[in-house]
Amino acid sequence: MFFKYKTIFIILIILLSGCSLNNSYHRNELGNVSILIETPSDRDNVLLKENLKRLINTNQKSQSKYKLDASISYNSSETLSVRGLNVLNSTKATINYRLVEIDTEKVIKSGSFNSFPALSSSSSSLYSNEIARGHIKDRLNLVSAQKMKLILKVTLSRLN
Repeated sequence: MFFKYKTIFIILIILLSGCSLNNSYHRNELGNVSILIETPSDRDNVLLKENLKRLINTNQKSQSKYKLDASISYNSSETLSVRGLNVLNSTKATINYRLVEIDTEKVIKSGSFNSFPALSSSSSSLYSNEIARGHIKDRLNLVSAQKMKLILKVTLSRLN
């Protein structure tokens, strides 16, 4: 009976250690590449730059091999709710980017993409509308940085 419990305990430890060790080998594919990120100096673009730096986590010790020029802008429009009773504000982010190899000044990839729209309700309070718009811009900025990271992964993996 004791042997049976001992074997189950050992198997349980092996399974748990195998699951926990799986995460330690996870690495970022963009960590070996050094990318210099440049954006305009307004609040939204600086936030995009910081989100990209945090997500990409590039190798800061080596010389930059690539330069990413990126800028973000927002477009807002009014839409009707599902029942057609309320007016909602729909906001989309548009990101223009250009990836350049620094040594040869060769443009590797350039383009733009739009994020999915984020909806907010319109209120009679100007303060609440402004705060909601700020939160939506922050969310769209983070989602756009994640999409930019995915584009960079695909583009740079094709080069290697």
